[in-house]
Amino acid sequence: MTRRNYGGQTGSERIAARRTALLDAAFDLVGEHGWAQLRIEAICRQAGLNKRYFYESFDSLDTAMAALIERVAGEVLDATIDAMPETGTAEDHIAAAVRTSVEFITDDPRRARVLYEAPAPGGTAARQRAVTTRQAVAVAAARARTVFPAPDGTDFALPASMVVGGTSQAVLDWLDGAVDCSRDELIDGLVAMWLAIGTASG
Repeated sequence: MTRRNYGGQTGSERIAARRTALLDAAFDLVGEHGWAQLRIEAICRQAGLNKRYFYESFDSLDTAMAALIERVAGEVLDATIDAMPETGTAEDHIAAAVRTSVEFITDDPRRARVLYEAPAPGGTAARQRAVTTRQAVAVAAARARTVFPAPDGTDFALPASMVVGGTSQAVLDWLDGAVDCSRDELIDGLVAMWLAIGTASG
């Protein structure tokens, strides 16, 4: 059977485009109102699609939320990993990682709301948020083992968990105006914290 092609797109491509439109709409809505106000009807209205197209890609609001968290977290993590140098000092690595991640998130505060505002506990979205946090911790711990001198077998998982969680809260507080400093000052302070904890753990 020949697959029908409309407007230069296959059926699979149209489904993928609608899924992207729905996630883009959810991104806008969460950025403006937070997770608690997110509704399927609002996502569809924002995307200009009816509900049957929502259920074409997602079986529930919770799974759409999880997909959005996964997408934004992946974008941040990819940008951060790409920015880290292959060689250099611990400070070089940490400064590149922290600056890139903080700038990437704060350039569009919707990203911070998606990543740092907790969805309702117990669902797929909450589990995905936990998974993405563990991924960030794993990357930070793995890089720490390569840039900080430490005995074989030193486990950087706990300090990595501390600095990833602390950075998230600091960025959120800065965006909310609870931390009174420039973005460069925020980044410098976070770099100093990462260096201090990494050095003490090595």
